[in-house]
Amino acid sequence: MARSARRSRGFVCVPRFTARPTITGTAQVGQTLTGASGTIADGSDTSRRWLRNGVAIAAATATTYVVQAADVGATLTYEVTATGTRNSANTARGVSLPTAAAIA
Repeated sequence: MARSARRSRGFVCVPRFTARPTITGTAQVGQTLTGASGTIADGSDTSRRWLRNGVAIAAATATTYVVQAADVGATLTYEVTATGTRNSANTARGVSLPTAAAIA
């Protein structure tokens, strides 16, 4: 086997979620929701964001989110991106289960 062929057989450690991200709190205007990253193997969380009906909410990248009037009737999810520990080019996304429709 050629030397270059042996090198190409290296292990690629892609991060994976062994437990998906979660949300705690009540989806009601003025209430705070808290996102947890879940459990990530072969990586760590590098970014997070909140989504309204699957679309990113502008500037909502913290672990907490205060439910807004614009969220009423929508479902909210928490998305986490993980980067591999051995190769920063490898990423995975984990998404929480959606909340119930937000209420006023």
